Amino acid sequence: MSHMVIRKNDSEPRTTDVWGLQSDINRLFDAFMVPFEGTEIRRNLSPKLDVAEMKDKYEIKAELPGIDEKDINLSMEDGVLTISGEKKTEAESDDKGYYLKECSYGTFSRSLRMPENIADDKIVAKFNKGVLMIDVPKKEPTVAKTKKIAITH
Repeated sequence: MSHMVIRKNDSEPRTTDVWGLQSDINRLFDAFMVPFEGTEIRRNLSPKLDVAEMKDKYEIKAELPGIDEKDINLSMEDGVLTISGEKKTEAESDDKGYYLKECSYGTFSRSLRMPENIADDKIVAKFNKGVLMIDVPKKEPTVAKTKKIAITH
């Protein structure tokens, strides 16, 4: 099925100025924003992240609005840190007549490959007011030891 941009009235004058172009672009995007019959628009629940590197750690901030702490899972496996969970649906009541309903519900998952210099056994996470703060400490750098090897004849 293809979308076609159609003017409201074929006799409508087509302007060549910037505002006419903007109007045509708006109609094009409006045509694509209407979901196909029988499908739903799926919204992405993946948390937005801020990742900062500091001298002794990496600090990760994940926004998880409307999600309870008990519904969040944080795991580390093979150098990959994964934040996953579920935003549960609120109980629906029949007396609500929605005009607009944009809130998303469902499962989410976000994974980050971490650098090799982290102390994954010392990761600490705190959750407060819909924000998950994760501190990932760096390992102390190892000093390479030089060993003299004897050469024989």
